[in-house]
Amino acid sequence: MNQIQKLIGFFTLFAVVFFTAQFNSKSTEYNISKEIEITGDQDAMCSRGSGAHDSLEITPNYEHPPNIELSDLIYNPSRNTVPIVNEEYNTIFFLVAKAASSEWIRFFTRLNSSPLWCGNSIHRKSHQGLKFLSDYSIEEATEIMTSKDWTRAIFVRNPKARILSAFLDKVLAHESNFIRDKCPSYAKLGGDYDECVEKKDDFSFFLHNITTTMNKNVHWRSIYSRVDEKWWPYMNYVANMENLQGDAEHFLKSIKSNVSGDSAWNRIGRTGWGTNERDCANLGDSAFLSKKDTRHKTNAKDKLRKYYNPDLEKFIETHYADDLNNPFFHFTEMKLYDEGDEELI
Repeated sequence: MNQIQKLIGFFTLFAVVFFTAQFNSKSTEYNISKEIEITGDQDAMCSRGSGAHDSLEITPNYEHPPNIELSDLIYNPSRNTVPIVNEEYNTIFFLVAKAASSEWIRFFTRLNSSPLWCGNSIHRKSHQGLKFLSDYSIEEATEIMTSKDWTRAIFVRNPKARILSAFLDKVLAHESNFIRDKCPSYAKLGGDYDECVEKKDDFSFFLHNITTTMNKNVHWRSIYSRVDEKWWPYMNYVANMENLQGDAEHFLKSIKSNVSGDSAWNRIGRTGWGTNERDCANLGDSAFLSKKDTRHKTNAKDKLRKYYNPDLEKFIETHYADDLNNPFFHFTEMKLYDEGDEELI
């Protein structure tokens, strides 16, 4: 009887240890996904298309990859989320508004040897001469998105700085355009037009009312929601705007022409750039992104505490949790206020 009791005790102990180890292993494996799910306001995140990350995968499955579908964010030409494709450099580049997107459009236009890369019409697709993923068949686009021979790149930016930059540029610096274009759209979506005009300079109103009502706007929607979840594991070059010049140089040195073998950096990246992207007669002798066009410069990072308070910082942390809390972006923590700083308001 004692022998049997010892055996029962041994197997009971073994079972407890085994299942505890399994539970801890899965907790470690999925803790990032769970953190995303519980940290933010799920409804707010869903409104940006990111969902609760129920199917989040971190590593690509090259044996059984997903397929492009007509409705995919990265493929549907009616959306502004379709990436640039450069066949000579086997590169797909995903533009992000308020993360040097205009400069990157100019770069890839110039990389195509187009004289239209400078001037004022860079955002007209007819002037760019660029190819986009939606220009390819579904089969070709799927191959491009899943091939190990292609670089799929994106430059990301912490939402605390990025959303403030959008407010400073698209609201304060272009006030008449905001009143003419955005306030009527806001009213059509159920907002109050007069309140939009009256409070246009109020960053709190912008966050709570404009970014939530017009959540698909390219300038302030979350970066993560710009790409279908199934494609994030296949992004093999994710850089951060915190070190924009250095990361841009590293990226451009890493992509090479399949015609000449020369890197994009050596070809047009290391020199020939200035502070005025519209002055085609005076290109400058600086490296790409070493000097930022003053028309886009907002100094958002230096102004963060001027516009944010603890409540608005928490708003960003909740409503842009899909950007802040995922395994792909690796943002350096940016905490403007510590616990208890509410007393400062």
